Amino acid sequence: MNKKTLVISAAALLVLGAVLAVLLIFAPKQSDESSDLNDTTLVSVTTKNRENVESVSIENQYGSFLFTRAEKTVDGQTEYYWTSGDLLGVSQNDSLVNSLIGCLAGLSRQPLVEENAENLGKYKLEEPLSTAKISFDDKTSIVLYFGADNPSGSAVYFRIDGRNVMTADKEAVGAVFYDIKDFAQLTLTPSLSDTTVESVTIERKDFESAVEIRYMSDILSDEDFVSATYNTHKFISPFTAEVDESAGSAVYNNLCSLTMSRCAFLEQSQENMEKCGLLDPYTVVKFTLGTDEKKLLIGNEVKNENSETTGYYTVLEGVNGIFELAKEDAVWRTFVPEKIISKRPLSPYIYYVESIEIITPDGEFTFDIDDENKEVFYNGEEIEIADFRSYYQQLIGSYGEEYYSGELNGEPLFSVKFIYAEEYAEKYGCTENLLEFYEYDERKNIAAIDKNAVFKVSAIYAERLSENVLRLISGEDILNL
Repeated sequence: MNKKTLVISAAALLVLGAVLAVLLIFAPKQSDESSDLNDTTLVSVTTKNRENVESVSIENQYGSFLFTRAEKTVDGQTEYYWTSGDLLGVSQNDSLVNSLIGCLAGLSRQPLVEENAENLGKYKLEEPLSTAKISFDDKTSIVLYFGADNPSGSAVYFRIDGRNVMTADKEAVGAVFYDIKDFAQLTLTPSLSDTTVESVTIERKDFESAVEIRYMSDILSDEDFVSATYNTHKFISPFTAEVDESAGSAVYNNLCSLTMSRCAFLEQSQENMEKCGLLDPYTVVKFTLGTDEKKLLIGNEVKNENSETTGYYTVLEGVNGIFELAKEDAVWRTFVPEKIISKRPLSPYIYYVESIEIITPDGEFTFDIDDENKEVFYNGEEIEIADFRSYYQQLIGSYGEEYYSGELNGEPLFSVKFIYAEEYAEKYGCTENLLEFYEYDERKNIAAIDKNAVFKVSAIYAERLSENVLRLISGEDILNL
């Protein structure tokens, strides 16, 4: 490189440096409002622990409310908790309350947004959207004024005394904008792991009679009993059949960890109950969790601004407050009982049955079952137990292919009555079941339980069951379906 080139390069660098200097001098100052939580430089505003908070009072657009500290002794240790009389006896969400108290006790801010701001109004801090006063056990206190969200929506503008504007993590301080009802405990019942739904009875305005479902786990878990089904619950009324575990489990399992979407009213006043349709509710669900009997009232629809149903007003008797239950969780309000019957509706274990009575076009056949000796008799003569077991599997093996709610016409092609042993009948809530097959067309029959049409099934079931009962009593091999 020659000297001339070096001189020109040096001159060019000087010009570029001068231009850059001018740009830095006259370029507009970057607004601090663009700073976000990605900036990890945080400064403590309050430096106490949650246990140091004696009270927190909040005032916002919904009104004002107060949380005060109390204490209890657990295993010889003192524990603090915070409660609010403004909840009017409604149980509080302890996790949410503790989170709020802890955040305000040890609040941190991001770098200063604006010092001694002339226009607090643009931050909604001239007339704050929320004011929180935190009092500590050392007799000190601090007042925090909260305003609008920052442009990114990740933080909230706030100030203390004076006009210095700061931001705090929105997720951390968001509860200062809540209504007191938002602190209500929304999970109203124990979890499925802690209890058992022993029974459910649903009364609904569109039901002719109540639907009753009973838990069968006392049989399933009893060493003296054997289960022939994976289902755990059974209809007792208006028909007797097992509930399909896949299609119908929500009707009983959702009563555990029963969680509302929000608290609508703190008070179950006459006015509020009437407004919500809970004085004469559309749906009443009576259920037993373990040994505790409970009643759920489901009333009027809750609609959004587009007049779309989002849920239902709900009360759990014995629990303060009127709640909203999300539409998708309110299965008792909309389910169709017949559509959650198991596709194999009856499957009692062979030795829970005292006798079976079969009627076919060829005659009537009664089989008596000796549970103690594991023997089966027809007309006083013992039947080969292995053959009878094969035939019995066919009796409980018919599989519903399509739900059917029409009429039953003519006489049944085949019928079998299961008469249960006394102890089993007591546990299941019924003494007998009648399974019948009626003609529908050349390929399908209608399966009915206790004269209630349930499913369309393959016509082969009635044909083969009628044929095989004759083979059974004559000692011939049972034909497969």
